[in-house]
Amino acid sequence: MPCERIVGSNRDRFKWCGAVSLVVAIFVGVLPHRAEAGDLGAFNDAFADAYRPYRQAVFYARTGNIAVAALELDSFLAEWSGLASRFAANPPDAFSDDGQWADTLDAIAAAGRAGLEHLDAGDSEGAGRALAPIRQMASELRRRNGVTTYSDDVDELSAAMDVLARYRREVKDLGDADVVAKVAKQAAIVEYLFGKCEERAPRSVATDPEFRRLVDGARESMDKLWTSLKSGDMRLYRIGIGEVHSYERILFLRFG
Repeated sequence: MPCERIVGSNRDRFKWCGAVSLVVAIFVGVLPHRAEAGDLGAFNDAFADAYRPYRQAVFYARTGNIAVAALELDSFLAEWSGLASRFAANPPDAFSDDGQWADTLDAIAAAGRAGLEHLDAGDSEGAGRALAPIRQMASELRRRNGVTTYSDDVDELSAAMDVLARYRREVKDLGDADVVAKVAKQAAIVEYLFGKCEERAPRSVATDPEFRRLVDGARESMDKLWTSLKSGDMRLYRIGIGEVHSYERILFLRFG
């Protein structure tokens, strides 16, 4: 209701409206922090900020670069601590009914600390094993609450690629039609999921020149794989799968 309908004189009107404005300003000043703290978009942004150095730490641990992996893992733990202090007691609505919410945040932090202990001891392989569950815990957290992000698309691709990479080691001869059919089926799944990642990429990712090179490179490597399955060329077969696997790993590292 307009202020002038409640009070009569201009002086009273000014005082009353000024008081209301002050109360509203104070009230609004308090609300944004509370609303932001439970906001899904804000949580996803905070998660992305923490997940970036986590991916870097996993990569450098895998390559044996312990010093850089430890630096990245320190950054992850700092970002994750900020995320937990902000959201543990006030989850976004999408996660509010999850009885494992706080425990999952704690478990992710614990895995990060365990990874850092391995790195401090010079054990990059142990660090990799300790850090690996974080990706699965985060994915499962979203899955059981019906939340989907671009990371889930990349995770789906990685899972399919793991199977195809196993076929690279296991298949010794492309003369068996059943073996070729099995590999072709998995290759088609990987190719589809690469396309899905391309189509669903956020604009900031889709317009990144490095992302374009990754997707185009993966497509060319898939062509090598299809050619090898038709020709029976085992060397080209191994090259094709190996290249696609490399592109998938870089996609996770840079944009997962």
